[in-house]
Amino acid sequence: MPSSPASPAAADSSKLKTVVESHGLRFHIRTKNAKWACTLQDRAAYEKQKAARSSSSASVSTASSSASSTVSTASQ
Repeated sequence: MPSSPASPAAADSSKLKTVVESHGLRFHIRTKNAKWACTLQDRAAYEKQKAARSSSSASVSTASSSASSTVSTASQ
């Protein structure tokens, strides 16, 4: 039985890791009275992007949070 170089599960895991490192994985949580928008992002990738933004000449100074995930609430 020939063996494949990468299993489908490993390929899916690699794709997920790429998405989380590059864009972050966004999802919403809704309950009866509240709604949250969440972003799951790799901490090392976030810090790398943050460093690139702060060293950029086009960077604008803002009072932003250094958290790697964001949770916001909005009432409906």
